[in-house]
This record gives sequence, structure tokens and C-alpha cells, in this order.
Amino acid sequence: MLAGEYAVMCGVEALALPVRAGQWQHVWEMPAKGVSKLVWQSKDADGGVWFECRVDTDIMHVSETTSETYSDTLLRLLFCIKEQKPELFLHKNIRIETECEFNRSFGLGSSSTLVCNLAKWSGVNAHLLQERAFGGSGYDVAVGNLGRPLVYWLENNEPNWSSWQLPPDFTHDWYLAFPGEKQNSRDSLAGVKAQLDKISSDVALLQQMNACIQAIKSPRSLPMLEAMLEMWQALLSQRLDLPRPYETLGLWPVKGGLCKYLGAWGGDVLLINLTFLQANEIAFENMELFSWNEFVVSI
Repeated sequence: MLAGEYAVMCGVEALALPVRAGQWQHVWEMPAKGVSKLVWQSKDADGGVWFECRVDTDIMHVSETTSETYSDTLLRLLFCIKEQKPELFLHKNIRIETECEFNRSFGLGSSSTLVCNLAKWSGVNAHLLQERAFGGSGYDVAVGNLGRPLVYWLENNEPNWSSWQLPPDFTHDWYLAFPGEKQNSRDSLAGVKAQLDKISSDVALLQQMNACIQAIKSPRSLPMLEAMLEMWQALLSQRLDLPRPYETLGLWPVKGGLCKYLGAWGGDVLLINLTFLQANEIAFENMELFSWNEFVVSI
């Protein structure tokens, strides 16, 4: 998410873009002679297996797992699917393999992509599956399903989106920096819920936030775009009492520079421009860096 993080839960528009790297899911189904089972295997970008699980789907019980944390998440998703499609698992053995094309510590929506893939396979509504299993705004599910940049907003708790583009000419000097500290978006949202409730009733602040988002959505120039991104970050930091990346990294803002969290604050991924990178090369020498235009789908 480029902008709109957290406040999207208050009805403010969010601007989000997909990345080129994704997550694949392969499914095999065969008749079951006895108890119906689902065997799950997840692989890293290098092909290494990082999670395995076996579920007795007749009673939705995990019989074997390499991680109770991940199997609990998987079971929650399978329960939600079975509620909507109880016949899907009947008299059937299923094997599912997933493979991620990026480092899982990058936090690039691996959970939402998992939701999208499971929804496509099972035929259930992806947003309903996301809401029942995880909560949150669901913007990442919309991006995962559509595979293109979009404006996303909630109206009466219902998801809405429209097409949007970010000119690549504006972003040729942008970089993504990955500190390697994956954040849990659900925990991050829970931590600021009280403040978000206050924002929802602050008409003046919502108008200010919406004006900032509109300026980011349709920028007249690159300096304006970057200034509005910094303004959005400052507004959110002040109202949610969250440290900006400057405070977290122990760095000072740079004239003409840009340094902003994308999505949940505190880790995952930073957006920086060349001006800021050149002024702080030492701070980023141990982080993985990628060119925005090579990594992100902007149009």
C-alpha cells in the first residue's frame, strides 16, 4: 500500500499496487477410500519446504504439522471454506503445494495471496474468506485478485475499488528497502484501534486526510507526490502515535528525500528515493534493495 494505511479502516481511500513476484498454488484431488485428508506443503523461493501439515478434513483436525502457528491459520481458512462449500472436502484426498517467489520476510501480502488462491480453487468469495479468517480492510485481496494498481475504499464495511495508475516516470528513482523484520498487519491494526475510532469521528481530520490522498492519487509533479507522501506519513504518525521510519532508523529527513513505510509500520518494507539513499548509504547497506519500477506493477 503506497498510502492510506490504517485510515482505510475509517473510509479513507487507499492507493495500492501489486508486485511482479507472486505465490503459486498447485492442487491435486483424488477419491478417498477412508478418512478424507488434505496434505499441505509450502515452499520458499529457493524451493525449500518451510511448512508441512496434514488435516483430517472430515472433522477438520490437524493430525500432523511442522508449525502449530501456521497450521492454526490454515485450519481457520479451511473452516471458513467448509462453511461455504461443505461438499468440497467430502470423500476426497487433497494435496496442495504453494511456492512463494519472494523472500517471505518481505511481507508482500503472502497471506492475502494465499486467501486469493484458496478462494479461486474452492469457489468461495475471497473478501468474505479474508474477513472471516483475518479481518482487516481487504485491500490486499482486491489487489491480489485484480493484479493491477487500484484505489480501494470501504463503504458501509463493503469493499470498493477502481482502476488507478502511477506514472513510471515519477518512480524511476524510487527503491524498496527490506529491513527483514516482517510485521503482522492484523496485530498492527489492533494496536491502533482506539486511535482509529477517534479518527472516524473527526470530520476535519478526515477531510485533511482525503485531500492528501487525492493529491497523491493525481500528482502534478514528482516533488508534489513525494511531499504529499511525507505529509500523509506525518499526519498518521501524529494521530496514531507511531514512529516514522526516521525515528526507527535514527536518521534525519533530507531535503528532497523520501523515506516512508509501506503497509504496516515498523518493518516489512520502506519506500525511499535516490536522494535519501545517497545521503544514508550506510544505513541501507545491510538491507535488500530493489528498483521500484522493476519490482512494482504501476500501470
